[in-house]
Order: sequence, then structure tokens, then C-alpha cells
Amino acid sequence: MCCRRMTVLILVLAMLFCAGTSAARVTLTMQVRSGPEGDASRKLVELWNQTKAKDAGFEVEQVDTTRSGYYTSVNNALFSGAPKPDIFLSYSNFTALYATNNLVVDLTDRFNDPTKYPYDKKDWYPVALELAQYKGRLYALPTDTNTYLLYYRKDLISKPPETWEELYEVAKQFTAKYNPKSPTKYGITFYGIRDESLAMFWFQIFKSYGGEFFDDKGNPTLNSPAGVTALSWVARVVKEGLVPPDITTYEYSQVYSALQSGQVAMGINWDAAYSGLMDPKESPLVAGKMAAALLPGVKGPDGKIRRAHNVHDLYFVINKNSAHIDEAFQFIAWATSSPEALRAYTEAGCSPPHFSIANDPEILKKFPSFALRQEAIVKYGYIEPHVPEWPELKDKLLSYLVKGWVGQLSPKDALDQACAEIARALGKK
Repeated sequence: MCCRRMTVLILVLAMLFCAGTSAARVTLTMQVRSGPEGDASRKLVELWNQTKAKDAGFEVEQVDTTRSGYYTSVNNALFSGAPKPDIFLSYSNFTALYATNNLVVDLTDRFNDPTKYPYDKKDWYPVALELAQYKGRLYALPTDTNTYLLYYRKDLISKPPETWEELYEVAKQFTAKYNPKSPTKYGITFYGIRDESLAMFWFQIFKSYGGEFFDDKGNPTLNSPAGVTALSWVARVVKEGLVPPDITTYEYSQVYSALQSGQVAMGINWDAAYSGLMDPKESPLVAGKMAAALLPGVKGPDGKIRRAHNVHDLYFVINKNSAHIDEAFQFIAWATSSPEALRAYTEAGCSPPHFSIANDPEILKKFPSFALRQEAIVKYGYIEPHVPEWPELKDKLLSYLVKGWVGQLSPKDALDQACAEIARALGKK
């Protein structure tokens, strides 16, 4: 009888042990885009699983997805209502879409609860959090916040252009067509392919001329005088051949290569290009000759330069249907805000939007662009409209911007037609 009781006791204890072990083996899945962001977030996952998972009671598994069509795959998964993945890496263009369709978790209350978010909320760049908000509610925590910079050959150009008109003049000076002695074939390059980065580049000129996306009644105003002036500037630069002739194929890689090869004197590209262009191993022809600056702007009557830097977030969202929402928030809060995670993510080559990172002398020694990037984002950054239809509306605009870029339509006609189509999509007259 004693042995039988002992056997039963052992079985009960074993069952309790297995149940406890099973409960501790919660694993969250996180879908990310393959490439630099995925490589960096994997460092966070590894750090969490090695140092935090045991005490927290859950691990995180990262699932890398191809870059092509990545955001479509994320949005399709969210709309499907599936409970997995628990966490997605996504993009601030979709904040309003996610909020209005109840696709992701509203993080506001958790973010404002110091027991659930025990980190310094003032360390965030304000605009980074604004990108993750819709109607005052927070729907994501940013991992990276990026903007464009002006890259220029400092061995040729002693002072970067302050205004768009100055940029035009300097570009002409370093275009061989107009100056046979120019050491570069073209003066400038930027985005020209039909891609959303083209619109984001153009918005910066548009905003610096005082443009607004919509009026107070929600009507599109991209065809305002500011819009026409901004598109006319681009059309003029393209028509006069100050950019490479295949400009309509240019995106990040082509702009980067044109700068790297010494083909152009200046280029406008994302801040991510900085490190490679300054690296003698990666860019031996121009390293030591290249510098970066704020984008040009428009000089006002008071002599001040009005600049505009397009800003966007990559960010973590939590699947509304996840069975582990509290655990998911615990992880993304740590991953985007704790000192150890921020340093690991930065060391992996990414750019978290935190003052503590950009103001750290040790980090600035390794990533000197962070000081300029912080000024651009914090002082001159703006966000695109937070309306659910914005990704679709921006896509409609792209076709007309490209036609204006290459002279198929006049800048005024291109923007008039774009606004008419956007208004129809919004149900405006």
C-alpha cells in the first residue's frame, strides 16, 4: 500500500512538473522583413531568449519573410484574423488602416502604465510616436525612424546648398553638359522610379514650399502653387539633364551607386546610406570626399530656411487575435526601449528613435550620422496624412508624379489630374 501511494505521488508530481514546464514554454512568433532589419531584430530575439525568457516565462521565435511584397503579406495575415504571428514588423504608412479596421492591439493603456512600460517615455523622438498614433491612441512601438539626407562631394562643394534654387545652380555647375571641366558627369540624382520613395522625396520639396496635403474640408491640395512649384523644380532638373538619363529607374541602390562611383556630385537618399558612403572599403572612390547635410529648403522673408524632412517608422504591432497580448507587449516594450536592447539594435546597424542613442558619445564615434539624423527628424520632420486610404491615395499620385517628372504632363496638369482622382477615391466632388 505504501509503495502504491508513493507511486501515485510520484506520478502526480511528474504531471505537475510537466504542466509547469509546458506553461513556461510559451513561444511568441514575430514576422519580420528579411534584410538589415531582420538581421538586427534577430539580435534582439537572441538577447531576449538568452537573458529574459526564463524569468518572463516565454521565448520569441523570429520568422523572416522575403522583402518583395512584404507589407502585403503582413496586412493579408492581419485581415485574415489568424492568431499567429503574434507580432509583426510593419510600417507607419498603415497606422490609420490598422486602427480603423481593429487589426492590431491599441497599446495606449499599457504604454501609460509604468508597471507594464517601465521605461523613459521622454527618451522617444516625439514624431516617432506620432507616426504610431491615430486619433490620440498608440498602435505600435517604433524600431527605426528614418529620413532623407543630402549627400555631397565636400572636395568639390565647400558648403552644401541651403535652398532648392541653390541646389539647382550647384547641380548645373557639376554637370559636364554645361561645364566641360566638371569632374562629375551629373550634378545631382534622386529617386525617379515609380515607388513610394519617389513621392516621399517630392513631398519634402512640396512641404518646404509651404504645401499642405488637404484643406480643412478634406479636399486634396497637392495642386496648390506650392505643389506646382515643387514639381516644376524636379521637371526642370530632369529636362535639363542635371540627373542621369535613366532617372526613372532610380531607387535607393541606383542613387547609392551613382554617389559611390563618383558619377554625381550630389544625391538625395535615405540616412541609411551614410555609413557605406563613408567607408573606404565599401566606397573607395569617394570615402573621405563625401559629406552629408540637411535637405535644402526655402528662404523666408525673415531669412530663415524652411526645411521639411519626410519621416517614417518601422515599428512593431501586436496581432489583435494573438493569444499572448500581454507577453507580446512585454517583449516589444523591452525591445524598443530598454538600454540593453537599444544598444544591441544600434550596434547591429539600425537607428532607433531615442535621444539617449543619438546623444551617446560612444555611439556617435561609431555612427556620426546620428547627430545630423536627429536634427533632421526632431527639428524638421513631418508626418504624412493619417487617413486609412493614404497608401492607396499615394499610389494613385505616383503615376502622375512620374508623368510630371519626365514631361509627359505639365506639372499643373499632372497635379490637377492627381487631385481629381484622389478626390474621387475619397468621395469628394
